Amino acid sequence: MYAHDKASDVVADQCLSEMYPKGKRVEFQESDEACIIYCVLKKFGIMNSNGVINLEAYRKRVLQAHQLDQRKLMSDSSGSSCAESAEGAQHKQDVCKKAKIFNDCTHLYKILL
Repeated sequence: MYAHDKASDVVADQCLSEMYPKGKRVEFQESDEACIIYCVLKKFGIMNSNGVINLEAYRKRVLQAHQLDQRKLMSDSSGSSCAESAEGAQHKQDVCKKAKIFNDCTHLYKILL
């Protein structure tokens, strides 16, 4: 995970708890990844329920991640070109797919299945 920190882990766990009932053994499918990412982005305020990307919230999250991890900044640290890619996507009305396109471009999160 690019932005791997305790807050990200907590939010991801919250999303998984909301999406999958407790007590059931869940086999994650690759198709679940987009909606898990959407949930995480939504909880951090990076994307809203209508699929609008908040670049200021994204930049804040990247800065927080870099304070914890001194790896090299990615080339599109502002996320602008990635947001444009997500907006121009064929499935831009599907918030999960849009979140995945944005995330695949920014490499902010990686779901390990």
